Amino acid sequence: MRRRRGIRGSINYQVNQIFLKSEIFTPGLSKHVAKVEARTEGAKTWADIGKHINIYSYSTAQSYKDIWHQFGHFAKAELGVRDIENIKGEHVRTYLESRIADGVKYATFQKEAAALSKLERAINGFAEKTESGQHYDFRSSMKDVRQEAAQTLERFQETRSYVDPGQLIKNIDNKSYQIAACIQHESGARLYESSLIHSNQLESIGKDIAGCEVGRVRLDPADTKGGKGRIIFLSLKTYHQLEMHIAEHGEFRISNANGYREALKAAAEQSNQKYTGSHGLRWNYAQERFAELQKAGYTHEQCLSQTSWNMGHERADITLHYLQ
Repeated sequence: MRRRRGIRGSINYQVNQIFLKSEIFTPGLSKHVAKVEARTEGAKTWADIGKHINIYSYSTAQSYKDIWHQFGHFAKAELGVRDIENIKGEHVRTYLESRIADGVKYATFQKEAAALSKLERAINGFAEKTESGQHYDFRSSMKDVRQEAAQTLERFQETRSYVDPGQLIKNIDNKSYQIAACIQHESGARLYESSLIHSNQLESIGKDIAGCEVGRVRLDPADTKGGKGRIIFLSLKTYHQLEMHIAEHGEFRISNANGYREALKAAAEQSNQKYTGSHGLRWNYAQERFAELQKAGYTHEQCLSQTSWNMGHERADITLHYLQ
């Protein structure tokens, strides 16, 4: 039986064929629905789910394809791999090691690693469509080099997170504003997502995936950016303060956003910190939540995906911006 030929043509052509024929790009479909289906099919971890979901936005598709092209040219020039169907996990690892040696920013490395993880899904989909009999595993080869990158690569110089968010919040005099700041810091919610909460949104006490006992608050799709309804998690102290406030006033409401921001600014001055707006508390949340999940034993990809979901982001790579 004659051996099947690989994809003929340039690296760019090969990458484009894999992108198209794998059918990994499915604009218009719901990523949320895909995650639910993945769990129904037995996916338990975020890494498992990542193996099941496609690419859903045009911007992500273009960004990932650019990285696939870059990797393909490296594999050909430096490793002698002319047929992209012959790519192995060791080639992906070597490429990422070269990026560490180049001294790229950590966020750049994370984005490229995420794109190459998605290439694994695409090329496996291509193999299935073309009945090549090939199977690809890049992720297991990426684990160690990802840990090395986390230890050695430079983070961005600037960050909008507060040096001491706890002290900042203590210096807020207005009790409602203080609760709102706690909600933002502890859950990563946007200001307008935190500014109106009713009693029927309080979902009682439970445990989150990091094993912490938390208060659960439901954010409905109509009240979130992009309709990303979700459950946010608060410390028990903040949750009970929110409960009592709603019991006394009928709802929790911040009607003067500018007044809230001015209170944060004054608190920042009192605690000798640079004022970075209410959004700065989301930066603190992203960094603290990511570290908390890592400590609980989750992989880099799982931590990034979960933190992104908690913050209401459509794509996991958006959250990389906050991990500076």
